[in-house]
Amino acid sequence: MKRKKMLAVLLSAGMALGMLAGCGSKPSADTAGQPAADAAGEKDTTGETQNAEGSEGGKESAQAGNVNAEGFPIVNEQITLRVFGQQGPVQAKWDTMGMWKKYQEMTNINLDFTDVLPAEGYDEKKSLMWASNEYPDIFVRAQLNNSEIVKYGSMGILAPLEDLIPVYAPNMQKLIDEDPAILSRITAPDGHIYALPAVFTLTAARDDKFWMNKSWLEQVGKEIPETVDELEEVLRSFKGVDFNGNGEADEYPMGVSDASALIRRFAGVWGYQYQFGTYLEVKDGKVSTYLTDDGFKEELQWLAKMYGEGLIDPEIFTQEYAKYAAKMAGQQMGLFFNQADDTFDSSSFVGIAPFKGKADRQYVESAPAARDNGVFAICADCENKEAAMRWIDYFYGYEGSILMRYGVEGENMYFDEEGKPHYNDGILDSPEGSGTEIGKYTIWPGGGAPQWVNDDNCEAIASEATLKAQEALDPCLPEQIYAAPLLEQEVSDRLSVLWTDLESYMKETTAKLIRGELNFESDWDTYVETMNKIGLEEWVSIYQAAYDVIGE
Repeated sequence: MKRKKMLAVLLSAGMALGMLAGCGSKPSADTAGQPAADAAGEKDTTGETQNAEGSEGGKESAQAGNVNAEGFPIVNEQITLRVFGQQGPVQAKWDTMGMWKKYQEMTNINLDFTDVLPAEGYDEKKSLMWASNEYPDIFVRAQLNNSEIVKYGSMGILAPLEDLIPVYAPNMQKLIDEDPAILSRITAPDGHIYALPAVFTLTAARDDKFWMNKSWLEQVGKEIPETVDELEEVLRSFKGVDFNGNGEADEYPMGVSDASALIRRFAGVWGYQYQFGTYLEVKDGKVSTYLTDDGFKEELQWLAKMYGEGLIDPEIFTQEYAKYAAKMAGQQMGLFFNQADDTFDSSSFVGIAPFKGKADRQYVESAPAARDNGVFAICADCENKEAAMRWIDYFYGYEGSILMRYGVEGENMYFDEEGKPHYNDGILDSPEGSGTEIGKYTIWPGGGAPQWVNDDNCEAIASEATLKAQEALDPCLPEQIYAAPLLEQEVSDRLSVLWTDLESYMKETTAKLIRGELNFESDWDTYVETMNKIGLEEWVSIYQAAYDVIGE
């Protein structure tokens, strides 16, 4: 996509919507942080922001003059922001968390956590909140889904953020500048941005690695396969060997969690991308699908051949994920796919690249950088929108990301001689589990937090082996990865109906083709015709229209 047009969407002015009454602010708890990245605007000798634009429709709120353009405190006169959010199952109460206490001291902004609710019964309570006409100032880890973002944004309950971001959120703006595809994740059909996502520039957290059992390779005298033909030879050499020495035929040359995952992994080997979280590609501004392509047929034919030779775990069509995880832990597969090595001992495995030989370029299925959309939003009637935007933006910068991920220096973490952050002893190896321990002082365990996860703050989720395995996949990442778009409710409902029917038929037919229950020569044309009749073209057109909102 051309950055110029995309940024025009973000920077457009005059986007005000009618507002509903209700956002309030009560007295509150304590909060925390560390030195921030620069924000736009100039600061006079009193520390007040000058020449700043960026509130709704390019007009500042009455409280904008209280906001410092950069550094801390964020506001000169103390304010309170009322928060609505979900306390995760492994998290302590937010008003006890060290990160919030520290950040409050830094910002001069109090937080009222009265409406931060436990996970049990949360969805029902959130529905009651929407119906009450009494809203918070900000939504933090509130699990706002796409439907809620579009609905309550268009109703004027959520504030448009696109004019605030360039001025009061330089860290988020920088992430967007570096990856404009983030806009496809957060831009509503009306062109507004009503909520922010979590951003994962750590690619190792966004895709499944190709794990090859190097111990098995050594036992059969084979090298790491680099092409599809070499992979075939390796898999055949694995077949029938009792590598575990238990006398049971419980080893599989290749395994995967389920049949759909198998198809997606090898679609990239055949040169296909996986965009918008589904079987789509974006090339030269055109969205298309390959589900009826001849190349996709060739991929399925190869998988059918491998399955017919007994080189693929036959349980991929029926097994629960727990059983697949047990096979990883038990080292029962020569080649398998998983995001990290948290479920198995990776000392016997090596991460390898997708196999060459079937396309000019290989791709790996990867999630977009913008994840968990709806992790932060501002109520339209919040009197301190500028301060709220500066407040959240800290966590999308380097120092704020450390506070979010690691907690407070000296209390929960330390920096080594090279300046790299590390958890204190007893956290990653806590008997309660690292997530529970970290959840005592910060809100990211359990997902859905407003955060930037990068190569320098990932100690809890990415081992050295996982990061090394990612290096083999990096050359196969698409230049841009698009997330599922925000859609009007009517369009979203239609898309759901179409995909339910398309996916059901596609899964059933491809499974039968791989197992040999259908014939490629006599049944493929029927498959293509049926997919088209169900509405494949209309399904693609919905994504094309959504893509066109952002522009090429």
